[in-house]
Amino acid sequence: MLKTLSNLISEYLAKNNTALTKNDLLKIQYSLQVILGDLSKFLILFLIFLSLNELSIFLFSFIILISIRFFFGGIHCKTFSSCLICSVIYFLSILFFSNLPIKLHTNFYLLFLIFSIITTLIFAPCNNGKRPIKNKRLLKILSLISLTFWSILFFRLSNTKICNCIFLSIFLQILQVIILNIKGGISNAKICKSFFNSIN
Repeated sequence: MLKTLSNLISEYLAKNNTALTKNDLLKIQYSLQVILGDLSKFLILFLIFLSLNELSIFLFSFIILISIRFFFGGIHCKTFSSCLICSVIYFLSILFFSNLPIKLHTNFYLLFLIFSIITTLIFAPCNNGKRPIKNKRLLKILSLISLTFWSILFFRLSNTKICNCIFLSIFLQILQVIILNIKGGISNAKICKSFFNSIN
């Protein structure tokens, strides 16, 4: 449905603007699919958390996600339905963890922060075929700034629910970075193996 709607809009634009090339229309179609898909997912998630009376924690975790993921990159699903399911699981997991009345020792969080910074320095941003990385150094710096901001906020706040929300949001992002780089390493190893096999 999203694809059909984006095609209709791009066809309308093509009829009213003859200067648009075929390549321009393909870019417009893709952009419209992304925008409409994201808006649809946000609306569904908004309604789910509204019904759970947990809208504030959803909006807060959504802001954290956007501010971190935009620079770090992350795992992308191939279809809208799979992306929606993963998004629902993601935000519900954060909600569940945030509501747990637990807060670990400060040293644990400090070690996790150091680990997160090292992971960011080595691996961020993640390669993504849908969004080519044009300035890796800039994105790495912005990733560190974003991570630092949320970490400072975490240590300054005393609200357990908010702190748990920040912690798990960062943890899930760092986990994605590690998974994508392990996956990339396996893919590169397979390419190298195939190359050497072809030589032999």
